[in-house]
Amino acid sequence: MLALLMLLGSRAFAGDWLAGAEKIANEAVIPGEAMPEARKKTWVPYVPASRLFSGEIPTEGWWPMEEETETGSVFRLLGSDSQSGAVRTVLSVRFYDKDTPGFTPIKQAVDLMRRGDKETKRTISPVRAVRVGLGLARTFEITETRRIPSDDGPSFEEELHHYVAVIPVGEAYYLMRLISSRAAYLDYREDFVRFMKSLRSLSR
Repeated sequence: MLALLMLLGSRAFAGDWLAGAEKIANEAVIPGEAMPEARKKTWVPYVPASRLFSGEIPTEGWWPMEEETETGSVFRLLGSDSQSGAVRTVLSVRFYDKDTPGFTPIKQAVDLMRRGDKETKRTISPVRAVRVGLGLARTFEITETRRIPSDDGPSFEEELHHYVAVIPVGEAYYLMRLISSRAAYLDYREDFVRFMKSLRSLSR
């Protein structure tokens, strides 16, 4: 009887082992085999209340908001916090024309944004032209180190990354900027590019 129980137990164990091995084999990734595609984001048409522009925004992971400032409307998409929790990813859009207080022509504005800063270890990539819905955008990237929070009290340094796009509309222009932690900036590149290419001007 004992021998029979041992024989049955060994068969059950062998069956479990074979089932486990089959499961592992089925889940294994074979070199050269395509990985399952990640679920793609859903994008929807969007026009802010100010009619600053029209475009597309993702339905997940970003929260749209708009506010009025001394230089006009500013649209923002609020993303997730950095790993430290001190920096929130933000994509912003502004429009500048001759009616904007303190208007700076496009070439001068780009030169000012591209100035280096030893204090923040600021580095700037070369300007690259990108074809978008509104024409030809001037794009570049900025990396800098900021002490956060910047006011008095305990603080620490965090490396930031900026995607910047300046899109001419006649003598006026849109300024798009996406600021995030340097550690996570590649996670937002596709969102920045898609939003930039979807941007359209309304009644300008």
